[in-house]
Amino acid sequence: MRAIERVIRGSGYFLRRRDLLALGYTDGAIQRSLRDRRIFRVRQGWYSIPSAPEAGIRAVRIGGRLTGISALDDLGLRVPRQADLYVAVKSTASRLRRATDRHARLLADDAVRVLWTATGSGGTPWRVSISEALLAVLSMETRDVAVACCSAALRHRKITASALAEVFARAPERARRWSALPSALDDSHGETFVRLWLMDVGVSCEQQFYVAGVGHLDFRLSQHSFVEVDGAQHDPRWTGDTPSSYERDHDRDTSMSIDGARVQRFTYRQLYSDWPRVLAAIERAIADDLALTALRTRHPYRPVKRKRRRIPAEPRPHAP
Repeated sequence: MRAIERVIRGSGYFLRRRDLLALGYTDGAIQRSLRDRRIFRVRQGWYSIPSAPEAGIRAVRIGGRLTGISALDDLGLRVPRQADLYVAVKSTASRLRRATDRHARLLADDAVRVLWTATGSGGTPWRVSISEALLAVLSMETRDVAVACCSAALRHRKITASALAEVFARAPERARRWSALPSALDDSHGETFVRLWLMDVGVSCEQQFYVAGVGHLDFRLSQHSFVEVDGAQHDPRWTGDTPSSYERDHDRDTSMSIDGARVQRFTYRQLYSDWPRVLAAIERAIADDLALTALRTRHPYRPVKRKRRRIPAEPRPHAP
């Protein structure tokens, strides 16, 4: 027979004891695998392997599956992270355990949000389907967070527009009003927030505007005014899997300046803690661009041709 750990991995990292017995494994074989630490007991009657997803282990140990933002984060989507773990359990579930201790009951002050629901059959043994996860987000989160999650799912093609429309149709009334707001052009939740907040104050923008020789920029607000939302990968000290874009960003900004455009860059810290000043800077840049564009119409810009100064060559040393 195949090794138990391989069967568990092929079944989605988690299997119940009764499933293993049905496959022909004996209690003795299970105990030997436990002693050899090739598998471990997640909770009573459930087994997994050391390479299983950590968030999945915590959810199964509690007695359910990842849902909401926790499920989307587990899928690799760029969503606003939350401190709490979101877990969906069946409406008849009982004896929920702590995420870190299968022997202790779940406490009210644990960093876990439990959704008692009739969980569907889609998804994986530790995570609900993308539709169920988004439905949970629409039911629990604010407009900005919910729209950011839906946009991320569209952006990374985890759900189609028609399937997302079906999710909104099942969502609470307050969330149905947001159905037209998600955008597959949002490349991060920071971009979603900026787009929504600009919309709230009546500032229109074009997303992912393409400039020849430069590439796509997050937002064009007026003819020569642009905004970029900078995540951690734009920092020169970035140590992620991909190279830092710090130098490339400055090269792009230089090219934009030569063409008479202005690119404003804002960090997530500024967006979250200093939005009024960010908005003031954006509105000033738009106003300045309108005024400067009108001036350029009457007095077109002509670059000054500067003469190069000739630097006299140093005299060559005489041979001895």
